[in-house]
Amino acid sequence: MAFEVTQCLFLLFLHRTVHRVEIEAVSEFLLHLLTGDVDKLPTEALIHHFWTKFVHLQKHVGRYSACLRKHGLTDVECYHDVGKYCGPRFGQRAQQRLDQCRHLLANERNVTTMDVAPNVARIFAKYRSCVSSVRRRLDANCADVLRKSITDRRLRTAKVVRATMNSMGPLLRALPTLRVIHLVRDPRAVAVSRSRWHESVRGMYTKHTRKSESRIVAEASLYCHHVTVDIRARLALDGEFPGRILSVRYEDVVAKPGQIFRDIYKFIDEPMPNVTLGEMQKMARTGLAMKLTTNWQSRMTYAEGITIARQCAELFHLMNT
Repeated sequence: MAFEVTQCLFLLFLHRTVHRVEIEAVSEFLLHLLTGDVDKLPTEALIHHFWTKFVHLQKHVGRYSACLRKHGLTDVECYHDVGKYCGPRFGQRAQQRLDQCRHLLANERNVTTMDVAPNVARIFAKYRSCVSSVRRRLDANCADVLRKSITDRRLRTAKVVRATMNSMGPLLRALPTLRVIHLVRDPRAVAVSRSRWHESVRGMYTKHTRKSESRIVAEASLYCHHVTVDIRARLALDGEFPGRILSVRYEDVVAKPGQIFRDIYKFIDEPMPNVTLGEMQKMARTGLAMKLTTNWQSRMTYAEGITIARQCAELFHLMNT
């Protein structure tokens, strides 16, 4: 059965400087995901706990989630010791260590020839052995299930949090039907939200602020820096790929969900299901979403608000472009 495939990406924002190698890897990963080229997807991505944790939001891959559970592929832990050596999250080890880990994880060089201690070599050898074992089980039992779930769908959508607009250029060139929805949010709301979470999901460098500095201001400033870079990259891509990137503000979605979602479905050339509009209107009536856009006003001081407005002036200007 032949049909035109439409791919769609929803981009949220990352709060750190992204290495060129990672930008390219993200673009390549998303290309394989959207085209259903499962054989080229990393094993770690195929057994990530999100497949089962958020299965209620991914009903079309429910059979794949069930397959993972059936074959004991939902609680596999290959990365534990590597995570200790390389850091559990980006930015928690020196760049030299991160570069070394990238080479070792990709097996780009013979691990025994690198300047690493024997115990480190054993960590990565154990990791590769574990991943190889998992991959064999995955390919034998579940890979075709996921491949079919993707390729049977004309519209394929992925929400990505750790991607930036710099990864979108190669994708837009490779996939003529790809559409990118660029979602941004008021930095003050982001900062207040993230300040309540564990440091592992906050901006990677704000934990190093001095005690006299406001963490909320630091979070907002870091967010503004990266989002400003991302919006400028998006504006450049707009010139090369007119009509294929849609910029959406979170606050506008909350304030007028009907209009924004109609715009989104028009953008991807799809009719909007009545159930989708109904859910959006229901959320709007509860007022909860609207509170999330304004509760930052009572959770930061006047001085913090003024400082953020000054440091994020360029972002506030770009958010209206």
